[in-house]
Amino acid sequence: MLLAIREKAQGWFAWLIVGFITIPFALWGIQSYLGVSSDPAAANVDGKEITQRQVEQGVRDFRNRLRNQLGKAYRPELFKDEMLRKQVMEQLINDAVLSQTAEDWKLRISDNFVRQYIQSIPSFQTNGKFNVQAYNTLIRNQGMSQRSFEEEVRGDLVMEQMRYGISDSAFATDKEVNDSIRLKDQERELAYLTVSGRKLAGDYAPTEEELDAYYKEHVKKYMVPERVKLEYLLLSPEVLGADMEVTEEKLREYYSQHQDEFQAPEERKLRHILIKLDENADQAAVDAAKAKADDLEARLAKSEKFEDLAKEFSDDPGSREQGGDLGWISPGLMAKAFEEAAYKLKKGEVSQPVRTPFGFHIIQVVDIRNPDHGGFESRRADIEAAWRRKQAEQVLFDKSEQLADLSYESPDSLVPAAETLGLKVQESGWIDRRGGKGDLASPKVVAAAFSDDVLNEGNNSELIELEGDKVLVLRVIEHEAEHPQTFEEVKDKVAAALKRDKGKKLAKEKGEALLASLKAGDKTLEQIAGDGAGELKSGIRIKRQSTALPQAVREKAFGLSRPKEGSPSFGGVELGNGDYALLALTGVTDGDPSKLDDAARKTTKQELARAKGQQQFNILGRYLRERADVEISTKDK
Repeated sequence: MLLAIREKAQGWFAWLIVGFITIPFALWGIQSYLGVSSDPAAANVDGKEITQRQVEQGVRDFRNRLRNQLGKAYRPELFKDEMLRKQVMEQLINDAVLSQTAEDWKLRISDNFVRQYIQSIPSFQTNGKFNVQAYNTLIRNQGMSQRSFEEEVRGDLVMEQMRYGISDSAFATDKEVNDSIRLKDQERELAYLTVSGRKLAGDYAPTEEELDAYYKEHVKKYMVPERVKLEYLLLSPEVLGADMEVTEEKLREYYSQHQDEFQAPEERKLRHILIKLDENADQAAVDAAKAKADDLEARLAKSEKFEDLAKEFSDDPGSREQGGDLGWISPGLMAKAFEEAAYKLKKGEVSQPVRTPFGFHIIQVVDIRNPDHGGFESRRADIEAAWRRKQAEQVLFDKSEQLADLSYESPDSLVPAAETLGLKVQESGWIDRRGGKGDLASPKVVAAAFSDDVLNEGNNSELIELEGDKVLVLRVIEHEAEHPQTFEEVKDKVAAALKRDKGKKLAKEKGEALLASLKAGDKTLEQIAGDGAGELKSGIRIKRQSTALPQAVREKAFGLSRPKEGSPSFGGVELGNGDYALLALTGVTDGDPSKLDDAARKTTKQELARAKGQQQFNILGRYLRERADVEISTKDK
């Protein structure tokens, strides 16, 4: 059980180290959220309080996670605090209910296991060994003590113990496996045509009254988000290095000491045969794939042609038809185990089977070359850039501390810091909560620019550390609240939206009328197409995973009932582009369970068992929630 917990709980620590990155919202660090506090209560769950501060922190974390995941596509106006707050509150209540249940069941995790688990986390390791300094630094950056972090880990492992104790007890029968394959691999034959909304809208031109009414009704679609303009000071190796005085003597000395850095790496021309294997495959599947790879290695040892075996047996579609040819590769391009094996071989040699996340590879080195990197003169520009960066890195730390101190001492201006450090005060264009360009695209910059201290109090930001050894301090010089674009600014967009809506309405009306005639037997799909309603596409065979058709058409096709002999099943569906699709399902062929080999059958059975187990755990969660004594404050109802 505990081994399973260790293997399956990795996702939580990804949140701890790099922030929330998945949706839907999941707060696994429940102990820190459910601790005792004097904050006003947002909810009470079986006598345990959830405080307003916990909810507000959860909302901030959720918003940051959305911003990090969506990047430039993030639009804060779509994620109102009220909406996020409700989701956070629901998750906190569910976590509190499960935490109380784990306590009632007397589930425990030993101190020794907690320590072993923490020491096994890669983020706390250096060269494969636990690093106490790295551990202390990372948890301190999260604003936690060792004790609070370890108790949080213990709480999460207890929760996982309960989760997997229930979900791992589920199993799937052979009948369920067969039924699953019949559905999963089912193939459906259909014909469909599309009624075009754009064509039906034709020359429709909305009146001024219609435009004005639409604009007023949908004004929230045309909002300019809250935005700011910034002044900022940027320190980077490039900025500092640009002012460094360089001489020919210094560059030649640097080149002589770092000559290896300017040599192009040895390249190897490779072929490979891939026996595909899922990274999380069970031992039976691993053994089967390894046996197949061993057999191919033996055949190669008997002088069978590598190219022929690759074309017949390789699971890599990108190289199979070329006899496994991967072309020239250099270090850093391939998976670590693959690269290590390839660079140990001599020209013409073939490797033993090598395991990577993709499966087992057999590798052949076709040729080896050492590209000519040229001498000092041909690489002078690269050498100078490297020298300047090296010198800059040596002074960057001191300059960064100076920048932090100076901008703090003069919180209402960046000029004193700029003059002392010889930096230029730079200005940005408008930046909203989605971020700016270049260095200003960082979520850290956005968080600082829209923080209360910087935006409302008018202070300089704290030192912001960016990627590439860059640091930045900023201040807001102009702020603009969210506001709608004027009618004249968006008039063309409003007209296009009205025409699109008109076409969508007409396509749906016509499509539903045609669907009624199909179901009544008045017309066939071929006759409707002949009347000019749309282009008919027939004889299409698809599976559930097919991407050849629009998703809405595929889902509708698999939602229709099986056709009776000689009588298709008809359906219609609106498409995202405003069109309407009419479908005729003409045939259904179930998947064949007899085609499953033992390894695939075992994998399918495990997948079904996991799904059933998760379903059982979810049912338990709902059952416990319904019976819990939950009181929510008026603000959060």
